[in-house]
Amino acid sequence: MKTGDLIFRLARDLTPVESNAVSKRLNRALVVGLTASTALLVVLYGIRSDMPQLILTTMFWVRLAFPIAIVATAMKLAAHLGRPGAPLKLAWFAAVLPFMVMLLMAAFILLATPPGYRLQLILGTTWRVTTANVVLLSLPSLATVMQAMKGLAPTRLVPAGAGAGLLAGAQGVLVYSLYCSEMSVPFWGIWYVLAIVITAGIGAALAPVYLRW
Repeated sequence: MKTGDLIFRLARDLTPVESNAVSKRLNRALVVGLTASTALLVVLYGIRSDMPQLILTTMFWVRLAFPIAIVATAMKLAAHLGRPGAPLKLAWFAAVLPFMVMLLMAAFILLATPPGYRLQLILGTTWRVTTANVVLLSLPSLATVMQAMKGLAPTRLVPAGAGAGLLAGAQGVLVYSLYCSEMSVPFWGIWYVLAIVITAGIGAALAPVYLRW
């Protein structure tokens, strides 16, 4: 068979790919993961009886803003990591920016707090279980996002897995925020951030095997 004939046969049945196909795939994965994580939250922890009162507080929405910002920026990062050769510097900076803002806020509040009360702000009442709970609630999203990433064309596997874990970890924080009673910014800046980092590490560790072509 001539080369020209082979190329013609390979290209004959091709259809154009939508310009936002990557975002659609990742969005679908997030919706499925969010649904599964929310169901897991209800099954394991239930619904807080004081949630109507919490929703009316300013700090509840400030807390939600942190994972939402990471989901938005990590979505862009994951989309770039799913395409060979896509630029990453600005995407990584945007993904890290919410963490920097959170850590700066936590440091400022701790510095403004009398030394005797700082440990209480950091530990709260649930520090022993919060990180593990968030990681657990991140696993459904990690599975769906990794599956979506596998259907793309990642060539930088470890960063792609870390990006998927970053996205899943932020979604885990978002779901857990609907249950968690902690309202201290230093608490979020340590235990929530730690949970997201662990989830990103899980994604990075699985990526060379799971995302390999």
